[in-house]
Amino acid sequence: MLRRMRRCWWICVLIAAFGCDTLGEFSTGDGDIYRGEIVGVYDPLNCPAGVDCSFIRRGFPHGVTLDLTFDPERQYDSPGMISTSGESCGPTFTDVPLLPIPALAHDQLGLYEFPGGGRIRNYMFVVRPEAGPLAGRDAMVFLSLIRGGDIEVRVVAGPGLVICDPADCGAIDAGQCDYFGVFGLHRERL
Repeated sequence: MLRRMRRCWWICVLIAAFGCDTLGEFSTGDGDIYRGEIVGVYDPLNCPAGVDCSFIRRGFPHGVTLDLTFDPERQYDSPGMISTSGESCGPTFTDVPLLPIPALAHDQLGLYEFPGGGRIRNYMFVVRPEAGPLAGRDAMVFLSLIRGGDIEVRVVAGPGLVICDPADCGAIDAGQCDYFGVFGLHRERL
């Protein structure tokens, strides 16, 4: 019986050691970045004039790109930064730090599961840009590490009720628009 228990213990140790994904492989180093375009249907012929009617994209125009630096080992102090490019009214984020939410280290919400897509680990952060259309507002960033080395990022600011034309710089610059965007990111060398 004791021999059988020892064998079971060693099998469990080996499975844990060799069967788990290491989060460190998602760290960006010098010269690395995660980059990707926003997802969502772009159909200017069937959408109201100037307003993108994709239900998974608000505030962000079609074709906007998000850049991410990230270190999962530093999730509670300095996990990384985000920037966007490709917006006609100027970037929404320019080197904005991902701010950890300290209470999540002691709450089950910090271990939330997100179904599908081969997700290994999920994180929640806040970003608080000092410039751009979200200056002075908090936005939530939901970050998922995907098996195979990619990262998926969701950005949410506001409840999504104020839908603005991403090309209406007056409304965008006034900070009155809500944002929702899903970005599929791949590692790139700079």
